Amino acid sequence: MFRLAICEKETEERNYIRAAVDSMEEDISVCEFRNLDDLKENLDENSSSFDMILLNTTFRQEGDGLDFAACVRRNNGKVGLVFITKSEEYYARAFRVFATGYLVYPFDARELQNCIKFFNRETNFERRASIMIKEKGGKWCRIFSRNILFVESDNRDIRIHLEDGTEKISHQKLSQVQSQLSGPNFVRCHQSYLVNLYFVDEMVSGEFTLEYFTVPISRKYQKEAKEAYYQYMFSKI
Repeated sequence: MFRLAICEKETEERNYIRAAVDSMEEDISVCEFRNLDDLKENLDENSSSFDMILLNTTFRQEGDGLDFAACVRRNNGKVGLVFITKSEEYYARAFRVFATGYLVYPFDARELQNCIKFFNRETNFERRASIMIKEKGGKWCRIFSRNILFVESDNRDIRIHLEDGTEKISHQKLSQVQSQLSGPNFVRCHQSYLVNLYFVDEMVSGEFTLEYFTVPISRKYQKEAKEAYYQYMFSKI
């Protein structure tokens, strides 16, 4: 089920958004909030309570919706963000937090529906993809790509770091795993590392930062990694 949050202080506008969502033939769970404080109380520490958040750019003061969205994005690079507002003033700021959409009242319901469908379709593909590896000891194991943070080459083995903190070790080359993880969210950034851009919080000089890890970017792969990162992030807009 796709989890959606609507945060809009005006009842009429909130009802219009809800009607547009309810008319979709999608399995969507919707929660409504009148202000940012209520929404914040319903977000977990990783801001992963919802797959997508629809919110205005302004609640109590100008642009505070954008400030809130920036905090959410720092905690979670996966959640979809769609701004629905009465002004085009904040479009550039919305772009900086990699918003999936920016709609201006009065908008066509189909515009919002297309944003939701596009984001849901892309993330559904990522959720379904998987690989098979042979662990040490000979046991075959299926790993969903969505759960892989990064893959590390360790001597003649590869070590797959998963979102839940566990690791899977297999006796093979990193290039062999890379050939299976051929989607746009996986990029080779080092002779010994392959990273899932889905979990990357930011790219800084010489490394990708994830929630609890840093993955190095070597000079050889720097250009390729940078291009892949920005292309992947912009594809979510």
